[in-house]
Amino acid sequence: MKTIPYRCDEARHKALLGAARSTGTSVQRLFDNFVTHVIAERQAEARFLVRQQRGDPARGRKLLAEIRQRIAARAKPVR
Repeated sequence: MKTIPYRCDEARHKALLGAARSTGTSVQRLFDNFVTHVIAERQAEARFLVRQQRGDPARGRKLLAEIRQRIAARAKPVR
């Protein structure tokens, strides 16, 4: 396991400690959750970009139009 030093001012440190206490966890766990979230977002974006390159824009527009029609049909008041 690697150690990564993080420097911050006193106010930010107090805020981190408060956030950790209020969630019943440690500052270490807060950082771990944050890093995990950032990595997951970047991986999801990379997957999306790969799929975007393989995608068919015309088919995508057609699917979106179908979804909008279904949503509109559900939104109509029932008599």
